Amino acid sequence: MLDTPHTQRWELSLEIFNYTFRPCRHAQETIYEYQMDGRPQFEWEHLRQLWILEGNPTIIDYCAECPVNIMGEVEGCKCQVDNLDIFFRALNELVPDSLWVRFPRDGTPVAAHQTAAFLADLLGLRQKLSELTWPVAIPKENGRPYFEPNLNDEEQEPDQEAAPDGQIQFYAWNGEGPPGLIFLNEGYSLYLSRHGIMVKPAGQDPIPYVFRRLWREDMGVFGEDSRGEQIGFDVLVGRYPTWGASNESGTELHFESKPASEVFAELLDLLEVYCSIAEEFELGLLIKAPVQ
Repeated sequence: MLDTPHTQRWELSLEIFNYTFRPCRHAQETIYEYQMDGRPQFEWEHLRQLWILEGNPTIIDYCAECPVNIMGEVEGCKCQVDNLDIFFRALNELVPDSLWVRFPRDGTPVAAHQTAAFLADLLGLRQKLSELTWPVAIPKENGRPYFEPNLNDEEQEPDQEAAPDGQIQFYAWNGEGPPGLIFLNEGYSLYLSRHGIMVKPAGQDPIPYVFRRLWREDMGVFGEDSRGEQIGFDVLVGRYPTWGASNESGTELHFESKPASEVFAELLDLLEVYCSIAEEFELGLLIKAPVQ
């Protein structure tokens, strides 16, 4: 899922403090020094600062062999996740009876004994979402979508085209009533709604069309609505509408409805992994509000 100017970044983490055998426990419970205001600084905070500021790898020794280090990195028992707000809005609309609709999002941990129920609900949720759709806008070039880099292909060259079986790049509708901004330049802003793409010239009212497709030809940028009517866009402040991909002739932005299980596949996979580890090691699970 592509970022937009309003993409929110959340923190997903295991609630590890009741896990007796975590390697970092001693460092997290040992006071390194006291601050000028009397607040204690724990050894773990000190090690984290050394890693961030100096690249000191001492903290890696704690995390490297930890069985709950899901991400395989420093403090890999947690990660930052984009677009969880869109995911939860989609659940509210599509599957309001899902247990995940009631998952706390203010940093309050779900207790260890509850994670099994959330995991079971998640496994059924994927099937339900595969039968329902969610609006997206897909950038394409010469009729072909763009794909996420295939990080699993070690032999792939940096400038080589991503494998066609990878995740398609797209903007997702944010699930709110007002159309959500997905891209802008000096001349135009593009919005995505439940019904299509809207284009707003800088300093003017939105163009009174809901577009199913935008595309660029040598002579300019054009839009087509659901009835097949087409319009061309003027150059404003030296710019045509753009959507974050190549601006070459032959590029397009298509409005489509995709299975919600595909739209949120990466989030579902990540939540399933965290839930599985939480259940295995009898840990809690928590989601924190957007990271600034």
